[in-house]
Amino acid sequence: MPHTNNLQSTIINRNVLPDSAKDMVRTSTIVRPSERFRYLENILNFSPDIIICGDSNGRIVEFNKGVEKLLGFSRNEVLGKPIADLYFNPRDRDKLLNILQRIGQVVDYETRLKTKTGGMIHVSTSVAYIYDEKGRVVGTIGIAKDIRRRKELEKKLKRLAITDGLTNLYDRGYFNIALPRTIDRTRQSKELLGCIMIDLDGFKEYNDKEGHLGGDSVLRKVGEIIIKTIPHKNGSAYRYGGDEFIILISGRKQNALLSIAEKIRSEVEKNFNGKITASVGVTFWQKNQTPHQLVKNADNSMYRAKSYGGNRVCIS
Repeated sequence: MPHTNNLQSTIINRNVLPDSAKDMVRTSTIVRPSERFRYLENILNFSPDIIICGDSNGRIVEFNKGVEKLLGFSRNEVLGKPIADLYFNPRDRDKLLNILQRIGQVVDYETRLKTKTGGMIHVSTSVAYIYDEKGRVVGTIGIAKDIRRRKELEKKLKRLAITDGLTNLYDRGYFNIALPRTIDRTRQSKELLGCIMIDLDGFKEYNDKEGHLGGDSVLRKVGEIIIKTIPHKNGSAYRYGGDEFIILISGRKQNALLSIAEKIRSEVEKNFNGKITASVGVTFWQKNQTPHQLVKNADNSMYRAKSYGGNRVCIS
């Protein structure tokens, strides 16, 4: 922590201090100065958050143990270094300073810090100026709270909001949002965009015989087959409705797309011993084609496969 004589000549904006530190300031009249700064040192190092003081040039002059615990840097590795070096993207520090200059403090600003190993930590940061006894700015104090768990929860909740609960595929509502976006990216990248439409043969009869629980089990298994088969990097799958599924895959040529479609058809047949099979339609997006036209072409190919007896793949 900073030397006592430096701290005694410094005024810190109390709004960014932990509550326990604010209490220490309020009770300072009954605690000797030397004891007060020793208590403050322990409070700051006990905090699980990252607390960093920087000078007027933006270099680190003091920090607590949260830096070592969360980021992995030792004292010698960061002392005197630019605070911006701790940001995953140094430009994020510039954005934060712009806010600080405009309104005098920053509260709960979400950004990313960099670990010693090059990893990334999402944090919520509060920053304020440090003033000397004459009211001149001599540096900054920042407190960064680890919000990785919160971000992960937000990510899961976002996924749940657009996911079909039975098959774990995206739902149709999200498909209606994702398809135009995917077409726009395809138009810019000039890659191929393939669309696969799947309808289960014999599902209605099976569902009537085995009941909804049996039908749900089939749909769940088909979802697993699709997720396992499609490329995760450039593919996405959706439950289109009932026992219909639709898949979008970018950057794959005709033979590769047909291979994926055939693999799904084969796995469905094998898993249900031919009692339930899949009619599969395959098509590619054409220049200036609307989302509706792309889905219509895939749908036509799928119904052609069904008209030939089902359990096959047709392409248009």
